[in-house]
Amino acid sequence: MTAAKMPTEPLEIKLIPGRHPLVRLLPRVVGWFVVLGLLTRLVRYLLCFPLWPDESFLAAGFIDGNFAGMLGALDYHQVAPLLFVWAELLFVKLLGFTEYSLRLFPFLGSLAGVFLFLHLARRTLRGVPLLLAVAVFAVSYYPIRHGCEVKPYSIDLTVSLVLLVLAVEWRLDTYRRKFLWLLALSAPPAIGLSFPAVFIAGGISLGLLGPVLRRRREAGIPYLFFNLALLGAFLAVYLLSTGPQYQTESWLSGPQTELGHLQEKYQDGAWAKTFPPLRDPVRLFVWLLDTHTGRLFAYPNGGANGGSALTFVCFVVGAGCLFRRRRQGLLAIFLPPFGLALIAASLHRYPYGYSARFNLYLAPIICLLAGLGAARLIAAIRPERIRLGVLVGFTALLALVGAGTIAGDLIQPYKNAEDRQSRLFARRFWPQQGHGAEIACVYTDLGLEFFPKLFEWGHSARYLCHQRIYSPFHQEGSRGPDLEAVSLSRPLRCVVFSIPDHLFPFARRDEERWRSWLAEMETGYDLVKHEQYEVNSNIKGQHETYETFDFIPKN
Repeated sequence: MTAAKMPTEPLEIKLIPGRHPLVRLLPRVVGWFVVLGLLTRLVRYLLCFPLWPDESFLAAGFIDGNFAGMLGALDYHQVAPLLFVWAELLFVKLLGFTEYSLRLFPFLGSLAGVFLFLHLARRTLRGVPLLLAVAVFAVSYYPIRHGCEVKPYSIDLTVSLVLLVLAVEWRLDTYRRKFLWLLALSAPPAIGLSFPAVFIAGGISLGLLGPVLRRRREAGIPYLFFNLALLGAFLAVYLLSTGPQYQTESWLSGPQTELGHLQEKYQDGAWAKTFPPLRDPVRLFVWLLDTHTGRLFAYPNGGANGGSALTFVCFVVGAGCLFRRRRQGLLAIFLPPFGLALIAASLHRYPYGYSARFNLYLAPIICLLAGLGAARLIAAIRPERIRLGVLVGFTALLALVGAGTIAGDLIQPYKNAEDRQSRLFARRFWPQQGHGAEIACVYTDLGLEFFPKLFEWGHSARYLCHQRIYSPFHQEGSRGPDLEAVSLSRPLRCVVFSIPDHLFPFARRDEERWRSWLAEMETGYDLVKHEQYEVNSNIKGQHETYETFDFIPKN
């Protein structure tokens, strides 16, 4: 089949009689779902959820970070794309270190994703398939959630959409070479912003190879530049950032001995469940079935143990529909990224499945084909009244999913109870402790570390983030206390953060270093007050301890 024979008009499945009022209503309903998708994201962003641990681990590196420091390994054993962390750092430097500034870049990416998906869906679908695809994407939980988090997953999705839109635009009209050139120009920033962009771009390269060979005189040069830009960007980013990150974070793909209470959970590596068991055919079959009916396909919602089986069935039906309607050229763009990602997981280089966030870049393809497949399944219902009733009911259900997401966020504007309690405590603690005292964190202000490696793992990241956000004395940057201002009426108040030593093997206090510091302080000061605060002591694995020590000058 030549490129010219592939239909270029959007695919439509007739579910509604031509003169039925619903036909005229469809474009308006599509617009309503776009508004609903934007609203769900805006509400979650404005509610300003407390930072949860994964966000804190990455955000802590931006507190006093610099652009050169983002090269190579990151603080708190994080892995994140170089251009993404640079963009995050830029927003922090321009707007200050707050939950809103930290989440602004992913949030803007999530808003852009709604419009990009609408464009992609309109270029490939129309009628009911268009409506259902847009509706599924607009109200899906994971794009909404990760669109308001200090992680790169939302940008993965946005970058994926940019690349897919450009590829589809050229595939639908191979005479417009500008889209191939735009792909070539987009490859370097895409690779810099998103790890899995290489799967999308690589899949596009494979999918476009056939039509490029048929039109090599017009398309050969921009296609060559696209692949060279893709390869060059990948090598550059890998040498500068990705490679060093993966080399230092072996605990992601293999066993680690320093994970404390997480040792059992991650005994084979944090990503172990996302790698296919290639050596056992039976386990591999079960793994593939469980993965593709689990959270990988959780759109608009779903879960593990077959919780997303219906979406996967709709996806398969949608892919078959494209094939039967002679849109194999689109399938050649949409399906290869799954295969490349699965190969990377087989090599233990990047997770596949288990958690939707790792594979959010596949969400546009899944939602598009699932919407098409759902329309095809509804069209198979013969009685017109029942068919239209199912369509209206399914569309209303999707609208309720979006409204329910907003309601749920308003009722519970936090992910975990421990995140909420930790933030509530920090909001009270830091302003109160600064009243009538010269306050100093022994770690950030005095440069003292009494708990080996405590500030490399664990909840200390959340402590540092909350300190910078909620301490009036630290919002402009870490500074030492004004020792000249210390007096009998204004003590030097030292804050010590710790966690119980049973949580992590390195959380035990270095008693020799601790006694040495106290002895040194007692040469010039008297310890007049000691207080201890326990946070999240009732939640397993989340216990935090704040201690304050008040010193006044001797004599």
